[in-house]
Amino acid sequence: MDREAAVLRAEMSQTRAELDRKLTMLEARARDMTPRRLSERYMPEYLWERVIGSVLTLVGIRMAWSQYRNRLHRRERVRSAMVAYGHW
Repeated sequence: MDREAAVLRAEMSQTRAELDRKLTMLEARARDMTPRRLSERYMPEYLWERVIGSVLTLVGIRMAWSQYRNRLHRRERVRSAMVAYGHW
């Protein structure tokens, strides 16, 4: 009986140690996932890199906006042509 209790206590302490280790790992991972740590990891350090990134982002937004506007104007031209030729 004592031997079984000792085995159970040993298994419980081993399980508790494994859970503590996993909990410690999860806490460390949670600290690494904070917004500040993520921004430190992925944001460039230097000001000129940030400026270049911002300029490229603005250029991309402008290109996307012009494509969107061209698509709208193209639809309007097609509609007006269809109305003019009586297909609508």
